Amino acid sequence: MSKPTLALGSKGDSVKELQELLVKWGFNTQVDAEYGIKTDLAIRNFQDQNNLDIDGVAGPKTWEVLLKANS
Repeated sequence: MSKPTLALGSKGDSVKELQELLVKWGFNTQVDAEYGIKTDLAIRNFQDQNNLDIDGVAGPKTWEVLLKANS
């Protein structure tokens, strides 16, 4: 099942799942289902550490790496 592309301003259960995964990876973000500045920064740091394009967008490649290590 593919995950939605999420970015600053996104809200909902998918954002909450994303935030929970980021916390499991050790990134500091709130788990509040709102893609705010903290989540954007956490995604950018995650992308940087995993050799992904640093764009602050949780797209297919970012989700793939996030999910692979937590499966």
